[in-house]
Amino acid sequence: MRAYLGYALVGAGVLGVLAGLLGWLLGPQAARSIWWAAAIAYVVQLAAFAALLKFRRRATAFLAVWGGGILVRMAVVLAGAYWVMRSDVLEPAPALLGLAGFLFVLVLLEPVFFFVGQREG
Repeated sequence: MRAYLGYALVGAGVLGVLAGLLGWLLGPQAARSIWWAAAIAYVVQLAAFAALLKFRRRATAFLAVWGGGILVRMAVVLAGAYWVMRSDVLEPAPALLGLAGFLFVLVLLEPVFFFVGQREG
């Protein structure tokens, strides 16, 4: 539970700082797209990390969940691209680059928290 909570808190902080900075740099129109991307990436990553933690002691199941998480992330980016391109609600470039970038940043944080709370031996 410590690993999940730590990941959730640090992930939210990192995404908040990145999205705020990018929104400030790119302007108010792109900021809405950036925050949308951050929210979607955060929810997807919390679910994927929870699944990894649940199966971390079972090697075969862990590999299946890890591979499934990769496919889910790809599907989310593709679905986001489809929705953003078909609607005029968000700016496509900041939304899609933000979504892919935020997912990548959160994936890089996973190993930092993966072994938190596990006992050696």
